[in-house]
Amino acid sequence: MKRTRLLASFIIFQSVLFCLSQANTTPQPLTSREVTASAYIERGNSWLTKREYARALADFDLAIASDPGHAGAYYNRALTRYRMKDYERAVSDYNRAIQLNPHYIEAYVDRSAVWYALGDMDGVISDLSKVIGLDPRLAIAWNDRGLALSGKGDHLGALADFDRAIKLDPRRAVFYDNRGVARFRIGDFSGAISDHTQAIKLKPDFVEAWSDRGAVRRSKGDLDGALADYNQAIKLDPRFTDAWFNRAIYWKAKGDLQQSEADFTRAIELSPYWADAYGQRGLVRQLSGRDGEAEQDFARCLTLNKNLRQSLDRLIAETRKSRRKQNGGRE
Repeated sequence: MKRTRLLASFIIFQSVLFCLSQANTTPQPLTSREVTASAYIERGNSWLTKREYARALADFDLAIASDPGHAGAYYNRALTRYRMKDYERAVSDYNRAIQLNPHYIEAYVDRSAVWYALGDMDGVISDLSKVIGLDPRLAIAWNDRGLALSGKGDHLGALADFDRAIKLDPRRAVFYDNRGVARFRIGDFSGAISDHTQAIKLKPDFVEAWSDRGAVRRSKGDLDGALADYNQAIKLDPRFTDAWFNRAIYWKAKGDLQQSEADFTRAIELSPYWADAYGQRGLVRQLSGRDGEAEQDFARCLTLNKNLRQSLDRLIAETRKSRRKQNGGRE
């Protein structure tokens, strides 16, 4: 149940594209229907940029009604629905865009993001493998497929994809950070620290990279280095929940239960539905001898995620054993 920050930096195009139904073809004069559709798409793009999603959706509906064969209109409506978290209908629109233009790389990449949000790693891998077949030099396709492979537990396959992404675009900080996470998962702590450090060098305000490097340093036993990284992550973004959680784990390892509880509480304030945070705070409260408050946290943890019961029961038993040892055999 102990959480280490694992960055899921999935990259999608999310670009407002219009007239893409004409992609890869010789430009032709637009018909009156295409002119009308393009006008609606242009206005819809403006609403989309302003995050006025309902208005954008209405304009893309009108564009499709004006020109049902316009792949770009379906793509833009799919993107709008994705941002509205209407994943099922986003997939339907991406499907139609791809049906109209089977070489529509942006649609494959962005549909893979929907599969990722839905937890369908096989769908992600299928779409991105298609993209790689169409354009093997598209670095983000290798990066995103690497994340999906990692999500399926194929960390070595993920490493190979991250290597390829970095070779194609060595200035993209997120690629190094994702490879660092994969290296951490196979126990290559030194390699992971090297990658997170490179990510920070390329992007000094990369909050996730600071937190990720801190998590690796903690696992490696460099607690002071971990604290410095967590503090920097929090300084850069005081609302970045993972850094508060990871720092709380640090304070617990150092025996500072009061500070650990305070950081877990802040993590819960920022992410009130995070089951692990309640479970971990409960363990700190149990160590502090406040069993009633600990039980409340444990109950909340299991309400939010019943699948944590086995690991939570194990940690509770370990904590009781630790407390008995500290108290000379007494509870």
